[in-house]
Amino acid sequence: MNPNQGNKPKGTLKDLWVGIGIPVGIYLLGVLILLVFSDLFVPYLLLAGITLIVIPIVCFTKGKTRMGQGALIGLALNILLFSACFGIMINGLG
Repeated sequence: MNPNQGNKPKGTLKDLWVGIGIPVGIYLLGVLILLVFSDLFVPYLLLAGITLIVIPIVCFTKGKTRMGQGALIGLALNILLFSACFGIMINGLG
């Protein structure tokens, strides 16, 4: 008998990828929106920030641990992508 059987996260590997895909999709949708409507930058930032924080909380409270883990990974990817793009923009201005 395996001693770690009780510590398995709830969900499948598919749930993990769905959890990663949701925040990355939000990021890509935001890039598309910002390319078309640049005046929606601040509302998108606020809405995306709130959504990216709420999604993992909802997943963990509903018992979808794998999806919550994926959402946290996607949140980290969003932070890294946004920071890199912001750094490139600031570097190009000066």
